Amino acid sequence: MGLTAIVVGGSVLGLGTALALADAGHRVLVLERSPETLPSDVDEAAQWHRPTVPQGLQSHAFASLGCNLLRDRARDVYDGLLAIGAREINLADTPPPTLDGFERVPADDDLRMVLTRRSTFELVLRSRVLARPGVTVRTGATVRGLVVDGGRVVGVRLEDGETVSGDIIVDATGRKTAADTWLAEAGSPAREVVSESCRIVYYTRYYKRLSPVPPGPLNRGFGAGGLWDHYTAVLFLGDNDTFSISFGVLPEDTALKSLREEAAFTAAVRATPLLAGWVAPGNSEPISPVYSMGGLDNSLRTPSRVPGFFAVGDSVCTTNPSYGRGVSLGLRHAYVLADLLASHPVVDAAQAEEFAARSEALVRPWYEEAVANDRGRAGLWEATVQGRAPMRPPAGMVTFGTAVAAASKDAEVWRRVANVMMMLREPRELYADEEIRGRVGKALAGGPPPQLPGAGRETMLAAVRGVPVG
Repeated sequence: MGLTAIVVGGSVLGLGTALALADAGHRVLVLERSPETLPSDVDEAAQWHRPTVPQGLQSHAFASLGCNLLRDRARDVYDGLLAIGAREINLADTPPPTLDGFERVPADDDLRMVLTRRSTFELVLRSRVLARPGVTVRTGATVRGLVVDGGRVVGVRLEDGETVSGDIIVDATGRKTAADTWLAEAGSPAREVVSESCRIVYYTRYYKRLSPVPPGPLNRGFGAGGLWDHYTAVLFLGDNDTFSISFGVLPEDTALKSLREEAAFTAAVRATPLLAGWVAPGNSEPISPVYSMGGLDNSLRTPSRVPGFFAVGDSVCTTNPSYGRGVSLGLRHAYVLADLLASHPVVDAAQAEEFAARSEALVRPWYEEAVANDRGRAGLWEATVQGRAPMRPPAGMVTFGTAVAAASKDAEVWRRVANVMMMLREPRELYADEEIRGRVGKALAGGPPPQLPGAGRETMLAAVRGVPVG
């Protein structure tokens, strides 16, 4: 007989936790505060906008870690995505064309991704989770506190005063979690929180492809794009011939705030040579307005050590969404919890300590890498906007930028970059590996490779101000 688990939050993270726990034999009640009717098909899902889930409107790339977890441990979800219009790809099928003589190795088989919109992913995940006999979802249920008995969390208190009891409580409410308040009110020690701004604002729009073949180059397995000296623009292939384009700029770059306007957004895409063909007349049509998202932080909370209470995914660690790691990290965290309950089913202090240790080992490397990468990228953009030369990293230091540049010349560097980006290997295996450091240095000894075509600062400013781009 399994435990009774109350999962607070019914978005992707809560559903993924319910999936992992239900398949491990536990009974799960998901409490979702939104009272809205759930979408029933991909079109309804794409139009379902929840203020509490702003990232649901943004582009998503699903890293191999999460895709492999679903393929290996919840195959019905994986197959359901493919059946509804998503598509599986493998990054090793499209290595950089500059890697002469590239040959696949067996480990490359794990570099799979599923191309789909976040809305479609959540739709399929929810339908498959609700099909499991041990799962119940209750909507319109807002949690306002925890019920503690004898130093152990044994339930939650809802907004109307009702209490709901369970053997364990899982916080899956995401980056805006109120769990710190709940724990403090219950007399538990405050969790330490470290946070640093990602220093980026995103603007995203969705499109339906009309051309029978991709109308532009695809330099990434999941789409196309690049990071230039003052902005990033990436195209993400989705399900059912859809795609999205996302721009990222500094929050203080007021000259590009007009990207929130549809005309300026389109002009910016057309000014970016790598992506311009995708929005040329007859190649696609927009199917959404421009969605913006800012106020993003890389944050890390010390895991709770209160027996019976478990926080997972974004409720513990958030990273810049551009790295595409939130869903995979959340799914992996959910399975960490399910596996812990299998090996240590007694809800006690030892169980809480072990989960805290496993959580820390899982999330901290990705938090630290995100902070380091965002500092470097924001520094480059800030220098460009201010018209000064950017600082260069110390000689011999491997950064994300130098590793990506070297990956176009060295297959082993490409493979390591791909595995870290897809969360199949930890960041230290890229940045602190002596062999990789040597390979990066050798690959870049003759200077960096040519950059993919973006838009220079003046060209971009002219485009968004309505000046024709020649």
